[in-house]
Amino acid sequence: MKLLLIRHPQTEALKQRIIYGRTESPLTKEGSESIAWAADRLKAIDLAALYCSPQQRAKLLAEGIAAVHPELSLRIDERICELHCGIYEQMTFEEAVAVDAEDANKFLYEFGFHRPRGGENFEDVKARTGPFLADLAAEAEKEGYGERPIAVVSHAMAIRSMIAHMTGFGLNDIWHIEIQPTGILEFDYQPEHKFGRLISMTGPASLI
Repeated sequence: MKLLLIRHPQTEALKQRIIYGRTESPLTKEGSESIAWAADRLKAIDLAALYCSPQQRAKLLAEGIAAVHPELSLRIDERICELHCGIYEQMTFEEAVAVDAEDANKFLYEFGFHRPRGGENFEDVKARTGPFLADLAAEAEKEGYGERPIAVVSHAMAIRSMIAHMTGFGLNDIWHIEIQPTGILEFDYQPEHKFGRLISMTGPASLI
């Protein structure tokens, strides 16, 4: 199965270093401009399917890609939402520490493993993206997609969790892989052999 894992464009919260996961944030000017870059890059690719998170920042990019692939229906899937940051959603790092210094520091520096109040940790995200990947693999086999890639527009932690499933790596192993806004990661995934191979990484470097 071939996959294109695509992160949403740059947002104001990301630029301003505000903690956010499930809450929304408008795109920056650069983020909005990067949609055209992604659509143009994927226009000539024979996509088999197009999935995205229901969160607005992902949908805006997916809709831009869908516009150059009118033969595809955009499929929304809750399982590829971003990690929920719980009580720290929409706070700065300093504000989070002021609320509960011990807990906030665990979240900020061990967020892959620490679950904040009302939120998720990395294993929680993996628990929902794993079945999503399994469903994609079953679909690709049933429909005979072959070399035609499935495009998935999602979020940094959700994408890292999918990489973890495909490679067997833990969060500590993949944390230093940069997944830039509107970045496209091309993977070849063979679930029957539990084998994942990163083919390429690219992004609109001039726009961020």
